Amino acid sequence: MTTGTSLPSRPARRVFVDLSIRAYLVLLIAAVLVPMLVLAGVLAWHYADAERRIIEAQRVDVANNLGHLIDRDIESMAGFLSGVALSPRLQAADPEIVRRVASLGHQRGFESLGLFDRNGTLLVSMPGGGVPFAAADAVGVGIVLAGQPMFVSNLQRAADGKAGPYYISVPILRDGEPIGVLSGGVSVRHLQKLFGEAGLRESWRAGIVDRQGTILASSRDAETLIGVRAQDPLVVAVHSGRANGLFDLVSRDGVRMSNSFQRSTISGWTAAVAVPAAVIEEPFRNTALVLGMAALLLTLIGLLQAVVVASAIAGAVRQLGAAVVAFASRREVILPRWTMRELRDVLRVVESTAAMGWPKVGKDERDRDERDRGGRDRDGRDRDGR
Repeated sequence: MTTGTSLPSRPARRVFVDLSIRAYLVLLIAAVLVPMLVLAGVLAWHYADAERRIIEAQRVDVANNLGHLIDRDIESMAGFLSGVALSPRLQAADPEIVRRVASLGHQRGFESLGLFDRNGTLLVSMPGGGVPFAAADAVGVGIVLAGQPMFVSNLQRAADGKAGPYYISVPILRDGEPIGVLSGGVSVRHLQKLFGEAGLRESWRAGIVDRQGTILASSRDAETLIGVRAQDPLVVAVHSGRANGLFDLVSRDGVRMSNSFQRSTISGWTAAVAVPAAVIEEPFRNTALVLGMAALLLTLIGLLQAVVVASAIAGAVRQLGAAVVAFASRREVILPRWTMRELRDVLRVVESTAAMGWPKVGKDERDRDERDRGGRDRDGRDRDGR
């Protein structure tokens, strides 16, 4: 027969031991607030991400708009040249018609007009005596005579090396056959108006570069940037042959930018739109700020409520303790009017028990009991002293 010795079981370990009512209420409010704040944070993150995607989509839209506006503007100007090129008197270089065409061309945005024959010889330049007209190769005379319906040049340089015009050239037809080329020079300032029409925002930046990566127009610092080579990431995009795309760079003034580019199908130029990275990240910062402030406010309100409610409960519990002491000492159990409902029921039970168990002690008897206890306490101290 074997006997076993059983070890005393350990008491169950309690996680929340010796916590006050105030601490329990704070934990309860935290248990309610934390999931709500986490859910609010997830929703806010998705909202901020949606706002960021909207900004990125708008950036692409503005680049597309700018590319389409370039094509529309060039087509409009080329259409004017094609119309006047059909005039027999212009083909014959009639001085009166030449002056009229020059006047109309100036109204359309042309600074100069040039008439070339099939050999690439400049027959007429309008207005005469001004800036020398570009050479035949620069304005694409050979390309147009080879059958291309229109040619748009890159940015041309003036004699002093500064940025000059760009040229649009169309064929002069007679009986359906090209007999020459009419070319018009346009100032790059003409392109500046396109940024506003494309819907460019105030904090955004945009530019137009030619097929060599030279800046034709810029929404900022146009006077200093036009004619300058674009930054390397944009030049790489220009030479990549892609119709559109995205890239990031740091601007000349040190601002981190996110870019979208769109290639013009008619001219081959490239329109680029840049948005500061801070603008794209702004929804996240604003959402984090609002969420942080809301979390702080809710936490403070919750803590304040916990303190107020815990103070009321703790006061009621202290009243219950005082009533129990009064019951144990055979005194009258006094029931405060403002005790909370549950504890008031307990106090009434205590009061009823006291009324049934012991008679209420009168004032004289209580005084006598207190004198007797006081006398016994003095006698005990005297004995201890001897």
